[in-house]
Amino acid sequence: MQAEPSFAGPAEKFFKSPALRKMVAASGANWLKSRTHEVTELLPGCYLVPLPEIARRRVVAVDIAMLLSDAALNSREFIEICRSARLDAFSVRQALADIASYDEQSARRVAELLAWNYDDLSRIVVQDETIDSFSSQLSESYEEITLLYKLGESMTELIHPERFIQMACRELHSSLPFAWVAARFVDDRASAGAVADKTITVGTPPCEQSRFEGALRMALTGIATERVILEGADRGVLGAGESQVILCPVMREGAPIGLVALGNKRAEDNQVNNGELKLLQAAAGHMGVLLSNASLYEQQQAMFLGTLEALTAAIDAKDPYTCGHSERVAYLAGEIAAEFGLHEHEADRVRIAGLVHDIGKIGVPEAVLRKPGRLTDEEFGLIKLHPQIGFQILKDIPLLDDVLPGVLYHHERFDGRGYPFSVSGENIPLVARMIGIADAFDAMSSSRTYRAAMDRTKVLAEIRRGAGSQFDERLVEAFLRIDLAEYDRMVSRHGSSEATRIGTLIPKERAA
Repeated sequence: MQAEPSFAGPAEKFFKSPALRKMVAASGANWLKSRTHEVTELLPGCYLVPLPEIARRRVVAVDIAMLLSDAALNSREFIEICRSARLDAFSVRQALADIASYDEQSARRVAELLAWNYDDLSRIVVQDETIDSFSSQLSESYEEITLLYKLGESMTELIHPERFIQMACRELHSSLPFAWVAARFVDDRASAGAVADKTITVGTPPCEQSRFEGALRMALTGIATERVILEGADRGVLGAGESQVILCPVMREGAPIGLVALGNKRAEDNQVNNGELKLLQAAAGHMGVLLSNASLYEQQQAMFLGTLEALTAAIDAKDPYTCGHSERVAYLAGEIAAEFGLHEHEADRVRIAGLVHDIGKIGVPEAVLRKPGRLTDEEFGLIKLHPQIGFQILKDIPLLDDVLPGVLYHHERFDGRGYPFSVSGENIPLVARMIGIADAFDAMSSSRTYRAAMDRTKVLAEIRRGAGSQFDERLVEAFLRIDLAEYDRMVSRHGSSEATRIGTLIPKERAA
């Protein structure tokens, strides 16, 4: 390569003359092939100083400095170059006179000085490139660590895995220069759990949403266990511009249950790099682990709740008049919680508390529970023990720590006249206040040995009357806003089940 000084007029035309450029280029070509790079006299009194660029021990380019002497401007070769370029030699000589101050000895000294400076400059350039490379790697590592930290921090989101998937897609979209990020999962709840047949999209898809989701669905059917990079026509409607589309499988137990896709890279280099692939694979890996854990958690919860439902159903069955009572109280208490503004998870915990609120009745004599007519004071005293008995039964189960207050305090009254501790007002745990309303409503709505079920209008009037004395007034307002259609269906279902159960217990000759 040759250096071109910034001159104007005759001097510029001289340095750009074809004859001179050809001679310089020939010297440069020789230096590219040579292992030695010495000062060369291009023409009498005109010296070329080579400054080789070396990469991986090979000369990849040569910068050239030209030094002129007064003798060069008076040489025959100089005059020939001017003539070939149709330049006036006298004018060119005048234009270059100020810089034509070198001889061979000074040219070699300048060559040494330039070599030292050039070597220093080359080292600085290499160091700058190294620093830039380290900075880029550090940035990629920081983004990866940040993403992994945020994903790891949210790995407990087992109840709502879709929230985790959305968060992971948002983090990928904010960390990487892609116009869109999407996750798609198989239509199989056994494999993908709560996100089965769902598409989560962040950013701007390259086409209309239904076509976009259809393309992801098709891509999912053909994905294997390794990531896929789509280019050109293979991208289909997922492609935009020249950017690649990356599909990374979400794995569970060795099989793909979904994919994460990136597309339309918004950067000068529209090809995917290793740092971007690492982040994508990390996110997909965390998704697979979380969905697997969420599925196991869901199975565990289903088994746990099934056990509780069976246990409470067995307790309710001790008295034919309370069949389904715990399930209905659980439903109503959960609806009150939701109407009152509790989060979904909190409302679910209230439902569980309602389900087990009467579990202490297992410690009450069956003769007392099934006694026709009103109870004596002594018998009622036994009934009043069931909140504490239930608390003792459940207190060593870690999963039920937060529902214990509902079991222990659900018979307390807002005015402090309840049992077992005569607690009043907001000193009564919120979950217990909710269960108290649900329990009273279902009790009044159900038949007992000593009375028939009360009319709905009368029951609601009693609930209103109890606001501020027996019940928390704010919770009564929430309860009165509930749609009771599902509750009525539960009553009908439980009534049919109990009639069938009693019918099977009556001897055939009696039944006839």
